[in-house]
Amino acid sequence: MLRYIFIFWSLICICGFSQEVIILDSEQNPISNVAVFNASKTKSALSDNHGIINLSRFLENEKILFQHPSYLILEIEKSKIKSTVTLNTNFNFLPSLDLKVSKNDNNIKNVAEKKIFISSKEIKELGSITTADLLEKKGGISVQKSQMGGGSPNIRGFEANRVLLVLDGVRLNNAIYRSAHLQNLITIDEYLIDDIEVIFGPSSVLYGSDALGGTINMKSKSVQFKAQAEWNGGVYSSYSTAYDGFKTNVFSTYESSKYSAITSISMKKFGDIKMGLWRPHGYENWGLVHHYINEDGELSCNEDLNVQKNTGYSQYDLFHKLIVKISDNWRATWNTQYSTSSNVPRFDRLNDGDLECIIDPDTGCNAIGNLKYHTYYYGPQDRRFNSLKFTGIETGSLDKTEIILSNQLIKESRHKLKLSDFFNNPEAQNDETTRKYERVDIYSVNINFKKNNFYFGSETVYNEVKSTSNIFDPEDKWSIGDTRYPPGGSSVFSHALYINSVWRFSHKFQSEIGGRYTYSHIKGAFPDTLKRPFAYVEGLNLNEQSNILSGNIKFVYYPSDSWKISSVTARGFHTPNVDDMLKVFEKGNRLVIPNVYLQPEYSISQELSISKDIGQNIDIYGVGFYTRIKNAMVMDSIGIVQGIFNGEPLIQYSYLYEDEMKFLFANQNSTSPTDIFGGTFGFNANIKNFVLSGDINFTKGVNRGSGMGPVAHIPPIFGKVELMRKINNWKLKCLFLYAGSKPASEFDEANVDNLYETPNVSGVWMGSPKWNTVNLSVNYKLSESFELQINIDNILDRHYKTFSSGLSAPGRNFIFSTTILF
Repeated sequence: MLRYIFIFWSLICICGFSQEVIILDSEQNPISNVAVFNASKTKSALSDNHGIINLSRFLENEKILFQHPSYLILEIEKSKIKSTVTLNTNFNFLPSLDLKVSKNDNNIKNVAEKKIFISSKEIKELGSITTADLLEKKGGISVQKSQMGGGSPNIRGFEANRVLLVLDGVRLNNAIYRSAHLQNLITIDEYLIDDIEVIFGPSSVLYGSDALGGTINMKSKSVQFKAQAEWNGGVYSSYSTAYDGFKTNVFSTYESSKYSAITSISMKKFGDIKMGLWRPHGYENWGLVHHYINEDGELSCNEDLNVQKNTGYSQYDLFHKLIVKISDNWRATWNTQYSTSSNVPRFDRLNDGDLECIIDPDTGCNAIGNLKYHTYYYGPQDRRFNSLKFTGIETGSLDKTEIILSNQLIKESRHKLKLSDFFNNPEAQNDETTRKYERVDIYSVNINFKKNNFYFGSETVYNEVKSTSNIFDPEDKWSIGDTRYPPGGSSVFSHALYINSVWRFSHKFQSEIGGRYTYSHIKGAFPDTLKRPFAYVEGLNLNEQSNILSGNIKFVYYPSDSWKISSVTARGFHTPNVDDMLKVFEKGNRLVIPNVYLQPEYSISQELSISKDIGQNIDIYGVGFYTRIKNAMVMDSIGIVQGIFNGEPLIQYSYLYEDEMKFLFANQNSTSPTDIFGGTFGFNANIKNFVLSGDINFTKGVNRGSGMGPVAHIPPIFGKVELMRKINNWKLKCLFLYAGSKPASEFDEANVDNLYETPNVSGVWMGSPKWNTVNLSVNYKLSESFELQINIDNILDRHYKTFSSGLSAPGRNFIFSTTILF
């Protein structure tokens, strides 16, 4: 059915014409943040970082004004505008007109899909500890945490490798991005980010696989060309009490007529998190930390049960970007980033088995139920990113050309050691920590073109995975699970072609249609023999190819200047990666094993949104979505053939792993569809110099197969209300965040949702309690080069855990920040 819809609208769209232009300066540099409006100021838009702006709302005979404080105002009739508009420098710096328009408004009001936008200014004002935290504060996204050094965004019930991360036009999702919870977002330094655009749903053919829930598109800071060379710089610094943590960023920029550069260095050091003391949920012992392993490696009783011992870590980030003007039409951008960290304690494992602490006068600390692990941490998380981008404006017959060559190197490691009560394998060295190492080399080429209203291009990506361990036999034999992925290596190759076009039929109606073809090839193999025989895995060889078509159709209709109605129909997909198909992983009482028969999962998604401006100061909106997933990848128990008995196959559902009997699980394609649906309702208002906004988000999931349990990753209802007031150089903001409860009966059966991290009453898991926090921020701008800010998060010092999280959120937290520019 979807195929015929695409064909139908493709034929109709032939009648359309261009509605996007590129705004340039006299030296052919794209100009961002150019305000465009009609004479009555009833319609407006704003150019993006590439100088591109959508003019679909303006009539052909309507006069349009282009305004930017650094350039002369240009007034021109729309019918006379071609593919580019050139603005001349305003050397007198005329005062700008008072326009109530922002890039966020442009993204929301001129596109069909739901988006949120976070500018660099808002990133600073949110006062977040990590990039994941600022997404949670912005609203519309739920964030899961397994440890302090992490944060897994959840968009519309999709998480981890079903949410696509993009940085500077380059895909970050790699072959070992997990399907449960993914903590890699924190390796993106919030200080290097210029803006974040979150696109909800699989609405963009530009990004391809993994964008089932949505895309988090991040852009790093940049510089411009200037006639006179100019040096600038600055220092950002903050201290947070609940983390006992410091953050400092130092940056420098150089801008000239031929080349410009920016360099940034960030240093972060966090201590152990202190949870909130007020417990309105009624569970007095939930989340308390009774025991920990001290610096001498000894089991100790925690003096302050509200301090989550062994959660602190450090992180260091380096960023450098160089832009060179090759000619009037071509630019080259070199972008290099490096992020590393200290060891990151895996707190949700370190607290396994933690019960009441009893002090014995003779022997010291005793425990009713010992901790399971002596050591469990991620090694330094290394992320290296290099890209070379060539950008051409009006080259040949093309309006814009973009070529991005990139290389990424990701290093991860996992280290664990059980306490003697749990680590009884006589053939292993009990005092030696198990260490597993992963290295992923990623090479990609992105080619993007724009011609009138057509966008088209290609993406080629190659991932090579190397997985090793400290447990290795000189005879070149491994046991099941010695390495996380096949010890002989594995790889994923993909190549995609896409085309997208935007059309306008009248000033009230516009449409967009796009399609993408993706070819994928995944390979990996296990040894023919293992030290610990396991026939299912021995000699397992994967060599799988897939060909996938995806696409979208979008409509925007403006019944009047105060109404907007939009629709998005999209087909998205997720191609299984190395982690999905070849991982060996142990958690709790289950052992996850490979499944080489796993197939791509597909989604058919429909989104409908309506917004209404009430007068000049209030707008309300509602967004509803429905997604049906076919071939959904679900973690479920699996039986494997492990020999023959009396002529019949012997089916095995459990396996003795590290001297513990584990139930066997694997990612499997569901034979029945999975439906995920929900919506968002929100408002924005300007009332007597106050800015008030809020939203509420709800998501539901249903497995349509009989006997199937609840869908994983479905967060409870959540939202926010924000009140802001600006008085001269002061800016005050109050933020109220809230989330509903989720009963244990709605948690998934494979424990992806971490039911075991919820309160336990008499041996019964209770599910996630509801919570809310009140947060306050005060910003004072002393001058153009000096700002002070105080954030008070969780003012009421409430104890809570966000959905599916393994550690308690911080309690009352004072964050003191300074900005110095020079």
